[in-house]
Amino acid sequence: PGTLSGSTIPTWNTTANSKLGRSSLTFNGSTGYVTFGAAPGLNATNFTIETWFYWTGGGITSSTGTGGLSAIPLVTKGRGESETTGLNVNYFLGISGGKLAADFEAYAGGQNYPVTGSTTITTNAWHHAAATYDGTCWQLYLDGNTDTPGTNCPGVAPDYSSTQRAGLGTAMTSSGVVEGYFAGRLDEARVW
Repeated sequence: PGTLSGSTIPTWNTTANSKLGRSSLTFNGSTGYVTFGAAPGLNATNFTIETWFYWTGGGITSSTGTGGLSAIPLVTKGRGESETTGLNVNYFLGISGGKLAADFEAYAGGQNYPVTGSTTITTNAWHHAAATYDGTCWQLYLDGNTDTPGTNCPGVAPDYSSTQRAGLGTAMTSSGVVEGYFAGRLDEARVW
């Protein structure tokens, strides 16, 4: 289970406007987020990250570090902190320049491997976002459609030993310092 955090914590939206069922988390885009702590059980070398999101167009970006990206966080395990094994971004799914984006830092050396989608995201509508990394290639999906232009196959291991915090609607360092906030609603966030 996660902890709702921030000076204005995310709220449960229990209206029929939720994507799946009658509840979702509403984020104000400036202070609220969910933290899972260091969550070593969520560390991964191969993964699929997904969530339903309803973006209102606002929010504050977070950086994934040198050579990475600046994006509004959706589902994350880390942010730019250090080019040191254990303090690198394990995975980051967000919105950059109005498009779906993801990044991770390599286990060895801390090199970033960002990818950005090609479709501009419409605001005030539900969308499904997913990022997959099979140990060789990255792929983004928006609403079930492949959204990654070109081939993105770094073939390196993400920092699966990361002690950085996992969260929804923000990104955090290993000590829990937050950066970036999502504005809108999230539902059915998953890490596989």
